[in-house]
Amino acid sequence: MQRQAVQAPRVLLTLATGAGKTIIATNLLWRMTQAGLLPKPALFLCDRDELREQAYTKLKAAFGGNARIVQTERGQNSAANARIHIATYQTLGIDENGDGSFLTDHYGEDAFSVIVIDECHRSAWGKWSQVLTRNPSAIHIGLTATPRKLKEPRRAKQSQEIEKAIAEDDAITAHNVQYFGEPVYEYTLAQAQEDGYLAACEIVKRKADIDARVFTRAEILQAGVRDIKTGKPLTEDDLSKQEYTGKDFDDELFIDLRTPKMCEDLFQLLCANGGPEQKAIIFCTRDLHADRVAMQMNNLYAQWCKANGQPRKDDYAFKCTAAGGADKIEVMRGSGQRAFIACTVDLLEAGVDIERLNAVVFFRYLQSAIKFYQMVGRGTRIHEETQKYKFWLYDYTGVTDLFGAEFITNPPRPGGGGGGGGNSGEDEGEGEGDGPAVPVIGGQPVIINAQGRFILGNRGGVATPIPVDEYRREVITRVLAEAHNLDDFRALWVTAQKRRQLIDHLLGDNFSPDVIREVDQMGDFDLFDFFGKHGYHARALRRPERGAEYVSANAAWFAGMDAKSAIVLRGLGTQFAQGGTDALESRALWAVPEIAQAGGLDALRPLGAPVQVMQDAKMRLFGV
Repeated sequence: MQRQAVQAPRVLLTLATGAGKTIIATNLLWRMTQAGLLPKPALFLCDRDELREQAYTKLKAAFGGNARIVQTERGQNSAANARIHIATYQTLGIDENGDGSFLTDHYGEDAFSVIVIDECHRSAWGKWSQVLTRNPSAIHIGLTATPRKLKEPRRAKQSQEIEKAIAEDDAITAHNVQYFGEPVYEYTLAQAQEDGYLAACEIVKRKADIDARVFTRAEILQAGVRDIKTGKPLTEDDLSKQEYTGKDFDDELFIDLRTPKMCEDLFQLLCANGGPEQKAIIFCTRDLHADRVAMQMNNLYAQWCKANGQPRKDDYAFKCTAAGGADKIEVMRGSGQRAFIACTVDLLEAGVDIERLNAVVFFRYLQSAIKFYQMVGRGTRIHEETQKYKFWLYDYTGVTDLFGAEFITNPPRPGGGGGGGGNSGEDEGEGEGDGPAVPVIGGQPVIINAQGRFILGNRGGVATPIPVDEYRREVITRVLAEAHNLDDFRALWVTAQKRRQLIDHLLGDNFSPDVIREVDQMGDFDLFDFFGKHGYHARALRRPERGAEYVSANAAWFAGMDAKSAIVLRGLGTQFAQGGTDALESRALWAVPEIAQAGGLDALRPLGAPVQVMQDAKMRLFGV
């Protein structure tokens, strides 16, 4: 009997963008090396230079000179003697014709022990699958935030075409779950945000009223349509559709005032939520649209600088597409003083880490959940240096309805380039060239309407936009269930164990009190005051205000005790002003110089048991 070949393991790791896929892969390879499980080199494979450089930085930190980038040096493979080879598909010479010149010239079959495929949902219909087929004995590890599945065919005829197309691609990368199996580890956006590993997200939905309109070809001609690039009048032959809807605007049909009005509205939102000089990516419909958006944002910024007597900073808004501008991304990432607003189409969809990014903006419509999640992922990273723990998602096209959608795309077209908006798409709609005429019409008023504010929350493990009022109401309902009135709440709050139980119950129900406090712009208030205001209609005081009032309201109490005891207890007001309730329950409290010099806990003993004295002091603090 002939023995069946044992298939090497295929493993799928699914982690939200920014949750550390490359770090996990690095640790995995390191552990395998230490255990002697890499008799042959490992290959880390990606499809963009940016991803390759990021992977190299992390892998080099672990493997030193044994991690090298695959490239030609003096006719040789520069990574030939390394244990970890880092390559892009392009470096390996793999193209649409299936030729693998560098791959076949420098690597024999079964050359690797492990192949890690970064962002394995992308480039799904190309011929790069031969890297895997030439290494059937290697462990294949797929990394992605958005594992792709294929839509089921509806008709027998379609089924035959799809089977043929998938067969041409060796059925390897079109359907991630089918090839790799169900993920052995999943860490979703909702989980990562809940754990505080990724930034929280506040969603602001807006809508241009004109997007509800449908323009017929006759109406467009009557409106005096012209070519936006040349200004020349257009004829019926220049219009490719009978009707144009909102999803076509500023793409196949430009509405003269739509982009300026949307930019004006966005600029006002930026000013209201941190100021105009914050980092943002605006996803546009096409290269020409990105040009117009960048121009409008620069004009608005110039007006703001003049009105506020501020000097203009360089490269405020810039286009970043396949046509140019990518050189400014490093400046945007590293500098807080220039290159603030990147206007792009697909180029920044994935593979670009800008930790200090404050906002992700959608001026374009999308149908692909894969593309949408990848774009949103640009803003999810926390940036400690600028204290960025939340980002804004400004949605002008209803794309946030894609939260919770499955990562399913259309099957590949026979002989075609893919489907469903999951490819890397760097060149999609970018680089206008001369091209066909682009119609634009004027005379159409545009009003931008508010559509609500939302917090991205966790509903059954799925990231779900929850209206801010509903989120706050559910948080307060849970607080009231544990403390029916303000006196009960105060007594609960000053008892550390009960307070932590309350917070844990909220977090266990997928509600973050810190997030709703931030959204309600009450970051200067302790959670006691946030809950007190919304749950018990109590007066809310900022931390410094409450700390100061505690000291002044209890002057007689302090005067009647030992001087050192008074120093310690007055110091509680100062520490609360700086760090809130947590500062009073930290061991660091007793290391504060003035408190430590006064005797710390021992200074409280003349007044009674220190635990009881602290309870009394906190009741006074939260009673002012």
